Amino acid sequence: MSLLTMVRWPLRTISAGLLLIVIHSFPASSQVPEGTWLLANKIAIQVFDCSGLLCGRIVWLLRPRLPDGQPDLDHHNPDPALQQRPLCGLTIIWGLQPDGPSHWSSGSLYDPEDGATYDVTAELTDPNTISARVYRGTPLLGRTEILIRDPPLGSDAHCG
Repeated sequence: MSLLTMVRWPLRTISAGLLLIVIHSFPASSQVPEGTWLLANKIAIQVFDCSGLLCGRIVWLLRPRLPDGQPDLDHHNPDPALQQRPLCGLTIIWGLQPDGPSHWSSGSLYDPEDGATYDVTAELTDPNTISARVYRGTPLLGRTEILIRDPPLGSDAHCG
């Protein structure tokens, strides 16, 4: 084996190793599971791509209107200026970043039932199911929500 061959072999190995490190340091890419997803059997969310992140807005509510016929509003929002905005059309999931195939993390979820914003991660567990972990601080102390793709929804409850 020549001296040149002996030098090239370790350089190729080192180059291949560096290439693997560089490839794994780039953010993972996950295709956004766009569509309508049912959450907690009372709210449907349109999931969409927002600048490379996963976001979701309310497109259906089990009860979109109050008994007096007025649209349901964001009454529990801690900001009084936002308490008069309709829930229909409200973006409640934002900032989920892809971090692996069919997995997103570092996002936020606003819960209009309590007016609180939570951390959220999500995983597409099969083509029609998203498992979302909703928590504050540590995922272990949170809750898991299951979203179902393209549920049969009553037309009387659609937003709009």
